[in-house]
Amino acid sequence: DGLVVGATQYESGQDTQVTVAGVRDLIADAERLMPSIGEYELYETAAGLRPMSPDGLPLIGRLSPRLIAATGHGRNGILLAPITADAVAALISGETLPEAKAATLERFTQIERTP
Repeated sequence: DGLVVGATQYESGQDTQVTVAGVRDLIADAERLMPSIGEYELYETAAGLRPMSPDGLPLIGRLSPRLIAATGHGRNGILLAPITADAVAALISGETLPEAKAATLERFTQIERTP
């Protein structure tokens, strides 16, 4: 029995504080679509975190012979779901999907060696 308005995007590490500016902007945008929203009671505000890798690309690969990771998509999870599913299916089949090469887990485990 209510209305949910969202969402903003602000990259701030582990901070889940809701800002006045964020709420104001959401309400202003919602008022353009539904002018009467200004009469609604503000019941709750909340902020959540989306798992995201340091470079913004997902992490897709084998963690062990029986475990495959497909995470770190940030806000693009729904958009990347089809190619992620294809990449996981390829790994299950013992292959690698060329289009998902940039999402390899190994990109964060390489050791730089200095001469």
